[in-house]
Amino acid sequence: MTHAKAIFFGEHAVVYGYKGITIPLPQMNVEVTLEDTETIQQRDEILSFIADTCGIDKKTKINITSTIPVGRGLGSSAALSIAIARAKKLPNVREIANKCEKFIHGNPSGIDVNQVLSDTPLLFSKKEGASELDFDLNSYLLIIDTGVIGITKETLKHIADNYNKYEKYIAELGEITDSVIEPLKNKDIDLVGQYMYKAHDLLQKLGVSHASNDEVVEICKNNNAVGAKLTGGGAGGCCISLSKTKENALEIQNALKEKGYSSWIVTV
Repeated sequence: MTHAKAIFFGEHAVVYGYKGITIPLPQMNVEVTLEDTETIQQRDEILSFIADTCGIDKKTKINITSTIPVGRGLGSSAALSIAIARAKKLPNVREIANKCEKFIHGNPSGIDVNQVLSDTPLLFSKKEGASELDFDLNSYLLIIDTGVIGITKETLKHIADNYNKYEKYIAELGEITDSVIEPLKNKDIDLVGQYMYKAHDLLQKLGVSHASNDEVVEICKNNNAVGAKLTGGGAGGCCISLSKTKENALEIQNALKEKGYSSWIVTV
């Protein structure tokens, strides 16, 4: 069984060498079993690539049981490739997952694969790799599904094509990640929340937010969320919202539900 992940801080900035912070989402997972059959299996382009990379026969049925929403920035593709490689009992799981992520997303940061393979929060950069970031806010995080499938490859290309225009915003996102480490360790939830709102504003300026992301963040803010932002590639996908109490998290969840948004509450 392989779990999902959420990017807490640093999405898009990590692609350009800045640090990012991710958290595991063990409540959302994918399980894969392999079954020999006598007939060639129908697979879409992505599943075919993963299967071929893992050396899985075309007649082998890949049974997938997943609670990770697809195209929401929660690492569903990384989790799937890792789960399939594990089901095949392959030793080079990380290498396979990285290869699959490049095929699926174009120029991924590598942050998804690292966090999906880890059960603890991570601080990650392309240069320094991943290291454990030990923090416990004793708080509640809502993972909010906008219902809009975000295509990470497209948002990555959008920034790459306009990098000179967006470079200063990317740098500011990187600075936020550096600045939020101490508040995370010190349980300064209010300051963490302020950085979340600031990060979302910058992601808006990058042009990777979507009307649904912005509406969700506004609903969270209007219902006293400590902080809220999009998470992952953007253009829909998911948002995250931070609450000090479960009561507040439930209040926000109900307000979101009234607007048609589903969400999950996890501890952080």
